Amino acid sequence: MNNLINGGFEGKIYPVNPREDEILGLRSYPNIAAMPETPDLAVIVVPPKSVLEVVRECVRKGVKAGIVITAGFAEVGEHGARLEREVLDAARAGGMMLVGPNCNGIMNPFEKLYVQFPPYFVPPGPIAIVAQSGNVVDALARQIMLRGLGCSICISSGNEADLHIEDYLEYLAEDPHTMVILGYTEGFKAGKRFFALAKEVSREKPIVMIKPGTTPAGARASLSHTASIAGSDAVFEAVCKQSGIVRARNLEDLLDLGVALLRQPLPKGIRVGIVTGGGGAGVLTTDACAELGLDVLSLPEETIEELSSFMPAWWSRSNPVDLVAGSSPDTSFRAVETVLRCPIVDGVIMMSIMPALRLKRPPASADEADRRRWGDNLVKAVVNVLERFGNLADTYQKPVVVASEQMFADAFQEARITQALGQRSLVCYHMPHQAAAVLAGLAKYGSYLQRYGKRK
Repeated sequence: MNNLINGGFEGKIYPVNPREDEILGLRSYPNIAAMPETPDLAVIVVPPKSVLEVVRECVRKGVKAGIVITAGFAEVGEHGARLEREVLDAARAGGMMLVGPNCNGIMNPFEKLYVQFPPYFVPPGPIAIVAQSGNVVDALARQIMLRGLGCSICISSGNEADLHIEDYLEYLAEDPHTMVILGYTEGFKAGKRFFALAKEVSREKPIVMIKPGTTPAGARASLSHTASIAGSDAVFEAVCKQSGIVRARNLEDLLDLGVALLRQPLPKGIRVGIVTGGGGAGVLTTDACAELGLDVLSLPEETIEELSSFMPAWWSRSNPVDLVAGSSPDTSFRAVETVLRCPIVDGVIMMSIMPALRLKRPPASADEADRRRWGDNLVKAVVNVLERFGNLADTYQKPVVVASEQMFADAFQEARITQALGQRSLVCYHMPHQAAAVLAGLAKYGSYLQRYGKRK
């Protein structure tokens, strides 16, 4: 209730409690029947043994939707599973849909509807999250906020007694606020329906998913967490390939891929050009690309000659294109554009934007005010560089994935840079393996759409 109120919800809120006349300044009712009208949504937070009767009361009142936060159902064993079935039967008999049980609630920022545990309010934005785990939803939503972005909706689906992940996918495909869908599932209740829906939704909007339980220990944990049967990892891998789902290996990967799909053009193939501000970063990026099935190809002679016309004489004349010491700031942009223009290159990874920054480090004698002004200039400079790379990607309709350490920035400035970039749907990754994983994910999704096309 605190979150509903503090989040700015503009509808009516009716507390129901048999022992209280007022809760958080709002009149409380002893039972659902005593309420003056039928609510659109019931949020059920009572002990497990009381949930069944509360759902029956909701049905008698005509409530059509409920979120069961309460745990203690199928995830705890047969007794809980039996109770979960009884709750579901009662809801369905009255035409009532349920989220949960054993879930963390939902956030709908566009409606200022925050029904969740932690007291923070993710702003409206283009990314949807559907996860069986409440703390996964919370972690992803918080990281999206820290990246300067927002969410269209965040759903903790819990045990999925009634509504399953495919139901949410079907809804989000038509949701005008959602551009990218992030998913976390521990198992499927209706695998064939999920597969059929995912194939269609992927043609409308990208779906990035992570599925734990790839080890025997993880599968046991899934069963005790949300009563989910983890299933074969090989089967899920095949489902992703055939349905256009971009599979993430961890939560950081999930976020990286989701943010990239907001802005980047999709590559037509797997051939990669790498431009790097340092030799080591180029080698690491090459390895990471090769491990993910990307082709760090040999550039044609005409592209090498064009690069040689403005690169220092001692550059390596190969891919990765090492900018080497002595390059001017403009050389970074010219090198990326030259490689992008190459007809056999499908996308570019740019490692280290330091050579492109037209900014000197602050003098040691600078006072606090000078350092603050310098920090403001650093943020503007990084945003300008990323926008220029983004414009090149738009011009040539090929992705430019940028990864770089901001070596002049302290922790505060780094956070400001991340926020400022996110507000423009831009991102600067940090490490070579992140850039490679993002480009590989873009290539997989691009390949799916080339085979099946966008949905009309």
